[in-house]
Amino acid sequence: AGLAALAVAAVALLACFALGLGAVPSVIVVLLAFVTCAMSAQSVGQTGIDPMEIFGLIVLLAVAALSDVAQVQLFFVAGVVAVACGLAGDIMNDFKAGHVLGTDPRAQWIGQAVGGVLGAVVAVAVMAVLLAAYGPDAFGLQGTFVAAQASVVATMVAGIPSVPAFLVGLAVGFALYLLGAPAMMLGLGIYLPFYMSLTAFLGAMAKMAYDAVCARRRAKLPPDEAAARLKAQDETGLVVASGLLGGESVVGVVIALAAVAAGLGA
Repeated sequence: AGLAALAVAAVALLACFALGLGAVPSVIVVLLAFVTCAMSAQSVGQTGIDPMEIFGLIVLLAVAALSDVAQVQLFFVAGVVAVACGLAGDIMNDFKAGHVLGTDPRAQWIGQAVGGVLGAVVAVAVMAVLLAAYGPDAFGLQGTFVAAQASVVATMVAGIPSVPAFLVGLAVGFALYLLGAPAMMLGLGIYLPFYMSLTAFLGAMAKMAYDAVCARRRAKLPPDEAAARLKAQDETGLVVASGLLGGESVVGVVIALAAVAAGLGA
């Protein structure tokens, strides 16, 4: 395990050098990447949420504060760390599921390694297709693809526009966290366009109505049957929500591929 960690660190250093980073920022990136990956795995284990873009921003701000790095290279830093944290959180989540199901860990390691390589290729290909179909103006707060995390990273790379406002938001978020309030969700609701926040609100209302109807029906059942029905209803809700998310994504990619094909045939 120790040799594997050293090998990964060496490869990461070479990747940083290939991106044009100096020795000091490269070492900072590698060291903090290990720390943030551990934080990512812990976050997924405790909450099921992996705020990988936040970890990327942490390393980005540290590198920007401790060295003189160009904006393009800071984008690379945030991207590398965010992807590393995303993979770490996803792997730990998959291993947790595999442990519950009794899956062979060795087979999971192989699958994760293959999936990581293939995923990188497929993700770049899909991004190229979307860019060719919709154009660069489709990405951003006013575009078809909001990409809130990317906008946050771009803001931090260019410099915080208003430090006092940022500190006020930081203090409010810290206080809300101590009070047990979902500060992250509140921040996303303020940051995202109104139609997205409204859509999320409508989805929450639909879920609340669904839960209320199911609860009234379960109240008429024996305790054992009611418990089994609750589990089945929760699984049904998750399946429907996953279908909505996956369906929109698949249709978007299909439309993009059709647009690219139409452009090539013209």
